[in-house]
Amino acid sequence: MYSHDRSSERGNEHCRMESLRTSISETVGTVQRRIDEFREHGFEKVTEDVVDYLRAQPLNALLIAAGLGMLLGILSGIRRR
Repeated sequence: MYSHDRSSERGNEHCRMESLRTSISETVGTVQRRIDEFREHGFEKVTEDVVDYLRAQPLNALLIAAGLGMLLGILSGIRRR
């Protein structure tokens, strides 16, 4: 392998790490804003958000509920053994 190939690989790796770092920072910021919003508005705001999501995406909400139900069923079956 040539030395310029290794340096370009390092450069690509550096770019990927920077992209990952940026993505993580944005996600952490979003989570912090949501936590602050929850602290300010409490459970009512979360309830409104859930209802809005259910109205906007009823099929997705149904699939999520079915998946959670199946997961809980599997977990409760494991406990009985």
